[in-house]
Amino acid sequence: MKPSSLALVAVTLLAVGGTSLFTQAQSQGQPPRPARSRTEETLERWNDIGNKLIAMAQDFPEDKYDYKLQKDQRTFALNLLHAAALDFVLIRRVSGSNLGPDFGEGDNPSRDAFKTKADVVKFAQEAVADGAQVIQQQGDAGLDKTSKFFGNRLAHNSAIWMFAIEHSGEHYGQLVVYYRANNMVPPDSRK
Repeated sequence: MKPSSLALVAVTLLAVGGTSLFTQAQSQGQPPRPARSRTEETLERWNDIGNKLIAMAQDFPEDKYDYKLQKDQRTFALNLLHAAALDFVLIRRVSGSNLGPDFGEGDNPSRDAFKTKADVVKFAQEAVADGAQVIQQQGDAGLDKTSKFFGNRLAHNSAIWMFAIEHSGEHYGQLVVYYRANNMVPPDSRK
C-alpha cells in the first residue's frame, strides 16, 4: 500500500473514531430519556414479535406450509396457528371477552379450519390486532389487574402478556429453523 493511501486510511479511521467518541461523550452527559408507559412498552414488544410472525406467514411459500423437519414436530402452518391460538386464549382471559374467531377448544387449531395460507395469515393478523387493542384499552391499570392463568391460579395481566410474547418468540425461532432448512432467509434477517 502506498504511503498516501495508508495516510488516508489512518485519517479516515481517526475521524470516524473521534466522531464516535464525541457522540458517546455527549450522550453520557445527558440524562436518560424518561421511560414510556408500561402500556407503550408492552404494546411495542407485542407488536414486534407479532409482526415478525405475520411477515413469516405472508412470506413463506404456501406449498411449504405443511413442511416440518421431524415427524413429531408441528408443520410451519401449525406453528403459526398454535402461536395465534394461544394468544387468543390469553387475550380472552385478560379481556374477559370472547375475542377472535371460533377455532375450537385448546390452542391447537386444525388445518381443516384454516386450509389456505390466506386463512392462516388472517388468523395471525387478527390475534396481533386484537391483543394490541386490549393492551391499549386496558392501559397501565389493566396490566396490574389479575386474571386466571394456567392451572388454578391468578397472575398479573402484565405477566400473562410477557408469557404470550415469549411464547410467540419461541415459535418465531422454530420458524427461522424451517426457513433455514429450506435454504431461505427469514424476513427479519434480510434487513
